Amino acid sequence: MDMVNTPYWVFEFLKVLFGYLLVEFLWPRFVFSKYLSGKSLIYQFGFCITAQTVLINTVVLGLGLLHVLNAWTVRAFFFGVPLAVLWRRLYVTEERTTAAYRAAIVARPRLLLEQLLRRLAETLREQLRRARPRLLEYLVLGGFALYALVYFSWGAFQTSAYGFGDQYVHHAWIYGLTQGQVFSGGVYPEAMHCLLYAVHTLVGVELYSLVLFFGGIQAVAFFAACYCLLRELFHWRFTPIIVLVVFTIYHYSMNEVRGLARLQWALPLEFALPAQMLCVFFLLRYLRSGRGAVSKGKFWTDEDLLGFTMALAMICASHFYAVIMAFFLCLVVVVFHAAKIREWFFPLTAAVLCGVLIAVGPMAAGLASGIPMERSIDWAVGVIRGADDTERRTLASGLGGQGMIEENTGTIEIIFSYGDKALLSGYSELADGGLGGFVFILTAAVAAVGAANKLVSWCLRTKKRNTSHIGDLARLWVKKYLLLAALSFAMMVVYIAPYLKLPELIVGARLVTTTRMLLFAVAAIPLDLIAFALLTWLKSQTVCVVSFACLAALCACIYKTSFHEYLYCELTRYRADVALVNHIVQSYPEFTYTIVSPTDGLYQMIEYGWHEELIDFVNKTAGEKYKIPTEHVFLFIEKKPLEYAQNHVVQGPAWLALPKAQGTFTLYERMWSIAPDIISSELSQEAAQGELKKVYAPFDHYSVNRTAVESRAYCWCQRFAELYPNEMDIYYEDEEFVCYYFRQEPYALYDLAIPGE
Repeated sequence: MDMVNTPYWVFEFLKVLFGYLLVEFLWPRFVFSKYLSGKSLIYQFGFCITAQTVLINTVVLGLGLLHVLNAWTVRAFFFGVPLAVLWRRLYVTEERTTAAYRAAIVARPRLLLEQLLRRLAETLREQLRRARPRLLEYLVLGGFALYALVYFSWGAFQTSAYGFGDQYVHHAWIYGLTQGQVFSGGVYPEAMHCLLYAVHTLVGVELYSLVLFFGGIQAVAFFAACYCLLRELFHWRFTPIIVLVVFTIYHYSMNEVRGLARLQWALPLEFALPAQMLCVFFLLRYLRSGRGAVSKGKFWTDEDLLGFTMALAMICASHFYAVIMAFFLCLVVVVFHAAKIREWFFPLTAAVLCGVLIAVGPMAAGLASGIPMERSIDWAVGVIRGADDTERRTLASGLGGQGMIEENTGTIEIIFSYGDKALLSGYSELADGGLGGFVFILTAAVAAVGAANKLVSWCLRTKKRNTSHIGDLARLWVKKYLLLAALSFAMMVVYIAPYLKLPELIVGARLVTTTRMLLFAVAAIPLDLIAFALLTWLKSQTVCVVSFACLAALCACIYKTSFHEYLYCELTRYRADVALVNHIVQSYPEFTYTIVSPTDGLYQMIEYGWHEELIDFVNKTAGEKYKIPTEHVFLFIEKKPLEYAQNHVVQGPAWLALPKAQGTFTLYERMWSIAPDIISSELSQEAAQGELKKVYAPFDHYSVNRTAVESRAYCWCQRFAELYPNEMDIYYEDEEFVCYYFRQEPYALYDLAIPGE
């Protein structure tokens, strides 16, 4: 039995990718083609990724709240709308139908095929002609997207198991949608769940594969959204590409790894990050367009304002932490354009209200119907209040050196006395090797030059526009560089808030991705200035080639000195466990078998067979009478019980990342290790006979008492094999894992309650 089965997982990944592109991009591009026709590729990307997500979220939750959510109603809507659009565009009549039928019958198939291929070739030539001026840029972007897709999906391919505990929860909520139940875990932003449910329903992709592989895909979507925003903040179009590449391949510190590893997994916050960047992007474009006064009373006709509304709605429908981050970023943009407040106040306010109402409406309806709020909301509020003492708060008490800050020191005094140290500490945490200090100084320099430029402009008070290169540079500095530095600074202030005894609005690990991206963008300002100078004397094609050469040299230098390492995952299952479940699902009729294993195996097979908790099996077999009412029974036992949810570093080729990584970090006042080695224990008779430690919930047995539970199950299998030597078989076995199997008559079930020795 092939436990690796790489072709299977590659095919599953391609199915997830195809389903996502079909539902998220091709569907809206066809349905809204009249509206999107003639608009830029960046706008089309932003519209599809935001408006389509909001549409899916609204339709799925609306059907669920009306108690008519099922596969057929969803298919009727998402297949019916394109068919209706196609019918309308073709303007189908009886005469046209008859003519088309006759043409298909009379014309030779070879002629029709030649016409189709000719039209396809013409379309490809036209697209190539349009892309030729920026072909190098598109090739680099495509290569980077492919690299990022492989890198952030590598862990899922290597372990074939969920890498973070929250993925199990989100799988359960998506499964609830398949059963027609919305907010199955309580009222919570469900945009990601609705999208994955739509892909599952419309394309037929397995839920397990969706949750397993979607993280790497949404990471690339985040990079694409960052590219859109950075294109608006830089002068040279190649600079954003350099930022994205360096962000991805540059060395990660331990603080960064905890945040960036989240990009591997299908999580709502990371799902909202593209919309967060697009929200700032559309708002910035709208305020710079000067269309505020025109949009009064008909704000929905402005494409950038519509994009901002949809992006805001997607953020609110995805995760509340992303809303807080977007608020601070958009606040900076608004402050920079405060002089135009009279022009855009009404349409912008209306857009914000519409975006919030669109997203919050289904959640409010869920609360009104009696569904309670999901419990993680209380956890987030507890973090803000300081009730949940995270490692960020522990560090805040020691800011400036051990014993230098008294416990009763006020916030204002800390800000004035240690604010610069807190900022420098934050920059250093998110960029090792002196880069943090460089960005800290560069941010201050950009702010100083921008303030001086504003002061000089105010003193001169000239109405004549300076058309010289100096004037272009001054406008570039204030409108782009200074704004970029302010965005980065705002996120850094939120990141270091606990250091200053301010409320921790967002847990630090959740801020890392956005803050680090803006930090690297600020670091690229000198490169953009060089490109600005080169464009004065050289053609753009020449500067593009020079930029590509600089990027190649920069990548080579980073590879030799500060190349990144592989990310970690929370290891919960052996790969043989995952592969064996797939084999059983594909080989046996549905619901004719029971798999006995820890809870982690439930989500992979819940739609196809029965699952028995290993801890329940161990407890019930020690009772008086116990039967499993299926024909086939599989018992999954770890011969080397895992240390549950250990931080395991995946391994791979050196061109993708450094093959080895290890270290420690502090989380919740506990030291956590990150290492490539798998930490496990051994089965033993002593562990099987020992007492189980008391736990808060039955699931906790798999982390606290895992060795004892696995040992008891293994001893039971040995006793059962002695009693029924011709019935118990070893279905699969390797050094770490074994699967026992027995078959029973459905009308003459075995009594599995066997007395212990």
